[in-house]
Amino acid sequence: MENLPKICVDTTDAFMTTERFGTREEVIRWIKEVGIDNKVTVIISRSDTKTGKRGRSNKIIFGCDKGGKHKISDSGTQSASKKCGCPFKIRSTPAKDGSGWKIDVKCGLHNHGLPDRLEGHSFIDVVNVESDGNCGFRVIASLHGYGEDGWSMVRRELGLELIDKDRSTLYDKLFSNRLSAVRESLMIESFGSQPPEKWMSLPDMGYLIANRYNVVLVCLGNPCITFFPMTSSHSPNVSIYCIGFVNQNHWVQVNMKEGFPLPPVTLDWKKFRSHIATTWMLGFAGRMQHWQLLTPVLA
Repeated sequence: MENLPKICVDTTDAFMTTERFGTREEVIRWIKEVGIDNKVTVIISRSDTKTGKRGRSNKIIFGCDKGGKHKISDSGTQSASKKCGCPFKIRSTPAKDGSGWKIDVKCGLHNHGLPDRLEGHSFIDVVNVESDGNCGFRVIASLHGYGEDGWSMVRRELGLELIDKDRSTLYDKLFSNRLSAVRESLMIESFGSQPPEKWMSLPDMGYLIANRYNVVLVCLGNPCITFFPMTSSHSPNVSIYCIGFVNQNHWVQVNMKEGFPLPPVTLDWKKFRSHIATTWMLGFAGRMQHWQLLTPVLA
């Protein structure tokens, strides 16, 4: 700890607890609440589920949103991120005695000051996945309840979506002469790392995901886009899957606050969606207008 800068905030005591939690969701909820109370934006830097594979066990690793380092581009300019290598780290695993999930504060120190209050954030946390060229499909698999390792099932189901007899005409018009390329991007020869042409790309996959699973897909990146189902009507209980594209090469799961603003849809969604699908725009009109109001601030 000798190398920590003069600014050093210790939040160890706030996160120390002997409490046991029944599920990982309870752990996440408790950590987030403590973080908010102590002005710390806690993120999930890793979440593993025991699968029988070597090195995979039930655990959650939490960090500070300022963990990691500033990246410098080839031009010598720094990225817009405010990362400063914050060492804050918490590990949660099931207790060996079966009493529930325990919390172990590995480092409660922050090498930066904490804000007077948390404001302007619609996100709660970010969940990372393995970076192997399947990351986008891993995120969707996790959000859909398959678990991160269900990524191959998502690839298969999106491939089946492309040939769905009820929507084949839609995709013929939507993708036109790119239909074969979209289908090829979903097909893989092995389960290892995938080349860029096999990565999940938007907007193409966004349409397939929203339609296949009848969900609202929100992408936060450049650009930010919302994908509504194109052949169904608005449902008030619809699931909203939010994903983020970072470093121009990796997808992550983004957990947002209830009622967060929604970015716009694509022109092709408006052009090719069914008449009944316009109810999605009406049902989420307030949240999309909220995004438009924020856009000048975010730009």
